[in-house]
Amino acid sequence: MGNIKIRSLLLYLMSVAFLFGAGFFVYEYILNAKTWSLTPINKHLSSGSAYCGQILDRNDFILAKTLNGKRIYSENENVRKALLHTVGDSASSFQTSVQTRYSSDLFGYNLISGFGTPKPLDTTSDIKLTLDSKVCETAYKSLKDKKGTALVYNYLTGEIICMVSTPSYDPENKPNSKEISESDKYEGVYINRALNASYTPGSVFKIVTAAAALNNIEDAETKTFKCSKTKIVDGEKIVCMHSHGNINLKNGMAKSCDIVFSDIAIELGKDTMTKEAEKLGFNKKFSIEGINLSTSKYEIVENSSKADLGWSGIGQYTVLLNPMHMLMIMSAIANRGVPVEPYFIDSISSNKGFSSISPRRHCPMERMLSETNADKIKDMMRYTMTNHYGDKMFPNMKICAKTGTAEVSEEKPPHGWMVGFSAEKNFPFAFVVIVENSDFGIKSAGPVATNIMKSVYANFYTNR
Repeated sequence: MGNIKIRSLLLYLMSVAFLFGAGFFVYEYILNAKTWSLTPINKHLSSGSAYCGQILDRNDFILAKTLNGKRIYSENENVRKALLHTVGDSASSFQTSVQTRYSSDLFGYNLISGFGTPKPLDTTSDIKLTLDSKVCETAYKSLKDKKGTALVYNYLTGEIICMVSTPSYDPENKPNSKEISESDKYEGVYINRALNASYTPGSVFKIVTAAAALNNIEDAETKTFKCSKTKIVDGEKIVCMHSHGNINLKNGMAKSCDIVFSDIAIELGKDTMTKEAEKLGFNKKFSIEGINLSTSKYEIVENSSKADLGWSGIGQYTVLLNPMHMLMIMSAIANRGVPVEPYFIDSISSNKGFSSISPRRHCPMERMLSETNADKIKDMMRYTMTNHYGDKMFPNMKICAKTGTAEVSEEKPPHGWMVGFSAEKNFPFAFVVIVENSDFGIKSAGPVATNIMKSVYANFYTNR
């Protein structure tokens, strides 16, 4: 009798364990089946043998589609390379790409049939981007063999028109893994530099320091600074490119005087500079399309010197800036203090005739600047463009701009920056260009920005 009770108890426990296991499996299946099916290691997907929706640019040019069981990309090789980091490749090499992040929409996954359901029963979707493939091609060709990134967006609507990261490769002729890992040509190729990189900003950070001065120094606009090229601060040198003599903030911005902006940072001090940088988004987390951006950082350590603080006001020291974040700062200045959220997915349209994403227009973010100070910085940047760089760089566009030359190493050339936006009401576009290890910003990033904005102007100016 005792043996029967023991056996009954064991059978009961086994039944409970079985039911618990079955329930747990069903729960996990419902919760994670999509993730399991759409993992990049699923060769059925990465080979392109499953049917997959199209990816289109803003003008409905096909960037990726499935044909005869194979994933194929744009007919234009330069477009394929320019949009590699946004579109992705068939091996799901880019975690932030559309083909990886939106695979369930493209493959039409559902719990009943999984993915790749035969037509006409499938639920695949086409994804339309806000990007212009022609502008992106111009950016890619302008960057040439240099590493860097180029961004353009409509600062009123938030639509990203151009997002290019280099180096790149042709997704239809991918280099082998050894070539990618061992060649300097492909260093950092899997990083979308627009989203997931942060750079020493150099003089483009002077925009942030100028905002800090306007907020905290009563006579900031009329105050005179003295630049004798070299300044000794507690026994350490701060060196400017030229001796500017007596100079005010506006001309300090136009001539990119390092002494002006180092003096401002030292006068304001670590706490105030940190607070002002954080108003403009430093040390904060941002995301677009669910993708976390690399965080821009402004941090002055406890044992830093006054010279370190001075160099931080120039955009050196340990300051880091994410390119997409800088684009938001441009939007804030152009929009009287309030940036507009950037996005690059226009719509996701299923073959059943419905769209899961409604087109977004003008999604304001948290205010970064007062209206008054945004207008003042806009005027400084416009003055810098007209009196220092020259409007011939951007004919008829009324560009407000600032360049930067960021020293990153004694062994390597500096990073070149150019950032700006158009003050022309019928041409509301902002841009950010970075060329790594190149030359002065005006010489390296300047020509790239010119080519890109001329392409944007040709396609988007609304009053011709």
